[in-house]
Amino acid sequence: MRIVVAMDSFKGSLSSMEANQAVLRALEGHEVTIIPISDGGEGFLDAWIATHAEGTIIEENVVCLDGIQRVARFSFEPSTRHAVIEVAETAGLTLLAHVDPWRYSSVGVGQQIVQALDCGAKIITVGLGGSGTMDGGKGLLEALGVRFLDANGAVLSTIPHRVEEVASIDWSGLHPRAREVVWRMSSDVQNPLIGESGAAYVFGPQKGLAADVVKRYDRILNHYANCFEVDRRALPGAGAAGGIGFALLQLGAIYVSGVEEVVSWSKLEEQLEKADLLITGEGKFDAQSFEGKAPYGLARLANTHGVPTLVFTGQSDYTSHMESGIVAIFPIVSRIMTLEEAIWEAAPLLTNAVQRVRHLIEKAPRQ
Repeated sequence: MRIVVAMDSFKGSLSSMEANQAVLRALEGHEVTIIPISDGGEGFLDAWIATHAEGTIIEENVVCLDGIQRVARFSFEPSTRHAVIEVAETAGLTLLAHVDPWRYSSVGVGQQIVQALDCGAKIITVGLGGSGTMDGGKGLLEALGVRFLDANGAVLSTIPHRVEEVASIDWSGLHPRAREVVWRMSSDVQNPLIGESGAAYVFGPQKGLAADVVKRYDRILNHYANCFEVDRRALPGAGAAGGIGFALLQLGAIYVSGVEEVVSWSKLEEQLEKADLLITGEGKFDAQSFEGKAPYGLARLANTHGVPTLVFTGQSDYTSHMESGIVAIFPIVSRIMTLEEAIWEAAPLLTNAVQRVRHLIEKAPRQ
């Protein structure tokens, strides 16, 4: 049986490649094609590296979201002068022992952008997702030379970000090459910066924003957006990665679908044309999965080629989604366990889950 395995990451547990390998261990004897996948978040950089042989991996020290210096990666392809940066490398939730939306900064993303500009990049693609920040991209812009001032004209700190105190913005120190590149932002969400579908309401709680201050933080981001000359708060993707999308839009970035981006790199459609089955999945398959998350996008693509999809996930209230070609959804947790245990044991749990349904997989008819 010809099976395409394209697992998204399980946040805080498995990367896309690790999840793919866990599935592969259960499919001995089948013709399996492994494709690293991402919707713009974790694994985005690995997906680029796996499909671009000319891409150079650059590792440099940067200040990460919590103020700690770490070595972080990005990739640069000299022939196209294209740099690819993953927000999760420097501003990811997985870097944190605890969350603090009032403190953490996107400055490390900006420092990587400066490094890419110094390499001579003319195209910069930033994969948005998996971030632990809610600073509206302030830190990113600060790393590029933009100054944020309070009501007294004093320059605000980067960490803590103090977005709530921004009164004016000085663009005079912007990196000279920042206006000379093609900016691209790749994401799985199209949420605006503010409002009930914005960054604070939708993504704030998972980054530690208390329920009773979500509305207040939304007002803070709205005031922050008022300080920019051009209003881009309502554009698709402005609310991605805690508002990093908003900052990139201020630089002139275009929004591209993370799933579609990675699919184009991997030549996935060519593989699906000769496949019998697609296996995909993510840590949690819920209502947000239908808003541009990788497994849903991949299933829809497979469905256009008549290929059924099986989803393996840590948690889901769904059993299938026939409209998109998802014929079954399998939670991998096999016994009562804590979240910490599920995260720690994710790889064997995933392998065992695929093994349990292997006979069904082998009999799955092609649509």
